[in-house]
Amino acid sequence: MKLRVSTSLKFTVPLILLGFAAALSTFILLYHVPQAERATEDRSRERITQEMSRLQSTLEYLSLKGDLVTAQHEIAVLAHNHDIVFAVLTNEHNIVVAATRRAWLGRPVAEVLPAFDFGQAAGAIREHRARVTQDPTGTELLAYAGILMGSPGRAELRPSQRGSLFLASDLAGPRAEARAQVIQQSLYWGGCVTALALTMWLVFHFLLTRRTARLVHAAEQLAAGNLSARSRLRGNDELGRLSRAFDAMAEKVADTQTRLHHDIAARARVQQALQNSEARLQQILNNTTSVVSVKDTRGRFLFVNRQWEHLFHLRQAEVLGRTVDEVLPEISAQALRTNDLAVLERNGPIEFEETAPLDDGLHTYISIKFPLHDAGGTAYAVCAISTDITEKKRSAEELARQREALYQREKLAALGSLLAGVAHELNNPLAVVVARAVLLEEQGDAGARAMATKIRVAAERCARIVRTFLGMARQQPPERGPVAMNDVVSAALDMAAYAMRTSGVEVVLDPCDDLPPILADADQLHQVLLNLLINAQQALQNQPGPRRVLLRTRHDRAAGRVCVTVSDNGPGIPEPLRVRVFEPYFTTKPTGIGTGVGLAVSLGIVEAHGGELTVECPPGGGAVFTMALPVGPAHASGIGAVPSPTAKAKLRRILIVDDETEIRETLAQILIGAQHCVVAVESAHDALERMAHEHYDVILTDMRMPDLDGRGLYREIERRWPRQAERVVFVTGDTLSAALNDFVQDSGRPVIEKPFLPSDVRRVVAEVAAVENC
Repeated sequence: MKLRVSTSLKFTVPLILLGFAAALSTFILLYHVPQAERATEDRSRERITQEMSRLQSTLEYLSLKGDLVTAQHEIAVLAHNHDIVFAVLTNEHNIVVAATRRAWLGRPVAEVLPAFDFGQAAGAIREHRARVTQDPTGTELLAYAGILMGSPGRAELRPSQRGSLFLASDLAGPRAEARAQVIQQSLYWGGCVTALALTMWLVFHFLLTRRTARLVHAAEQLAAGNLSARSRLRGNDELGRLSRAFDAMAEKVADTQTRLHHDIAARARVQQALQNSEARLQQILNNTTSVVSVKDTRGRFLFVNRQWEHLFHLRQAEVLGRTVDEVLPEISAQALRTNDLAVLERNGPIEFEETAPLDDGLHTYISIKFPLHDAGGTAYAVCAISTDITEKKRSAEELARQREALYQREKLAALGSLLAGVAHELNNPLAVVVARAVLLEEQGDAGARAMATKIRVAAERCARIVRTFLGMARQQPPERGPVAMNDVVSAALDMAAYAMRTSGVEVVLDPCDDLPPILADADQLHQVLLNLLINAQQALQNQPGPRRVLLRTRHDRAAGRVCVTVSDNGPGIPEPLRVRVFEPYFTTKPTGIGTGVGLAVSLGIVEAHGGELTVECPPGGGAVFTMALPVGPAHASGIGAVPSPTAKAKLRRILIVDDETEIRETLAQILIGAQHCVVAVESAHDALERMAHEHYDVILTDMRMPDLDGRGLYREIERRWPRQAERVVFVTGDTLSAALNDFVQDSGRPVIEKPFLPSDVRRVVAEVAAVENC
């Protein structure tokens, strides 16, 4: 434990003065006491020497006279002298003859003075001179000398023997007196100095220490935070001026401290606001879905947010101070560094589209990059805020594909409407031509039959083309049945023949004669083959001759499949694009020529039939598309048997309703030739008037007629004569209308499509009549 000593002038000044007094007294004691003792010893030596000299001369005189009694009396008197310890006179035999102590008389001096060194004193005694020594204890002075003595009873003064005189003087007493005197003087001066010290302390206390204590107390209070502390000392001395200076300084300190407290409080509020702002910014940066990073001018990371850490699986502590080349793949790092340098060179914000490899593949980002400047305006870093637009781009691409698909559907819808009108206008005359030609074949002579056959074949070709158009444009569920693949191939070639011929493309057909039928939708397969042929023609049109397309059909008995191959000697398909040719809306053709949906739709049709559509590019060039379809009823519903008419046709009353005169007459001629009673009218109103008075076994009505069409006529018949509605057969050349298809499907009535064959008309009439008889 440390002893705390006050350093106040209130205590230090008197302590210093008291210490000075004590030091002075100690100095007096330590210096003057030995001095006084030596002086006392010197005076004692001088007195004993004088006394020794006096006694020596006196005793020699008395001894020479023989007056020993007086000599003894002279020594005995010395016993009353307080300074003389003892006096001894011996004869030449060292026997005490006179002494201040009677007990010593007649005794040898060696017994009386056992501590005295007589050997040392013998010389001085013989020399008859006095000597003074100090006893071993230092308390006495011993003087000795030789004495000339005479014989007793002799009258003459002649020495006859030699004696000794010993004289001891007290030294301790004088020393004590001298010491006491010095101590008395020391105490006197110590008291004076102490009184002076107390006086000076009082003076210092009232003039210095008391005022200094007030000044110190005020300073300590000010240092402790008491800004109102003041010394307020009066006077024009140094302390007074110092007090006024201190009070002025305290005023400034108080003012400064007050302002400082206000500034600190304001700074604390600003610091807290800054910390709150930084915390908000950190939370915003960590919770934003954007990727935020900051890199210095050397490409070293200074900051990354939590989204950056999540994407690249690196903590911020792991990337700080590292360059982008050390953290990211080389390709991405080089692109990012190039963009950063562009921002620094421009010294302004720039928007980039950047890519980054992530766990689920390559992602695309829109990055806003801008430089960060220090207080001097110098760019020291580049901040990047990146937003993932991968899904947005995919959505935009998907939206573009959907727009294109909608555009294509609108075009198909427009094409369907056009085909509906064209088919209706073509089917009416074709129906007349085909029917008349068949009738000529059945009724004419040999020459007429030959010409009728040519007319029928040409008309049937036109009819097939129209049906193909209708099949391509028809928007209804496919109807599968037995299909001869070679017939589908021939029909597709008929459609593409003109384009092939005008493009200078040679078409080589290599059919297989023993192809089994397959269960499929002939119209859909026709669409697939037509698309493959058109693609081959477009691939060859800019190639130098010869241009050749090979169409081959084969039966793979081992696999149970029918294979159709369409190959050309064109430029072929590059390997990187070969895997994408079946993607929707992917095309390598110029804008306006290809839509990118043909092969995708074709692949969907073939796979829906349980088959495969593949592409190969042989080393010699060109492209080979192979369509493989299963043989038999796989992936299709069975086809119910159609009830056959009776062997012998019965006479029927038949009503024909059609606004086209040629169609009415042709149908009437076909049915009259079959021994039926036929009534033909040109409008639905005429038919209703007839039916009000007559009964008909079969009613054939066209679907498109002015005023009241076939649907209106059927509803009216169904309303008036429900039983007669079961005898209605619709005849139409337009099967594209969804409303018409729905109506026919809901009514359940049979349909004869234009152009028709007489056998088809007779068969349908017989089937309807047979159902009536059941």
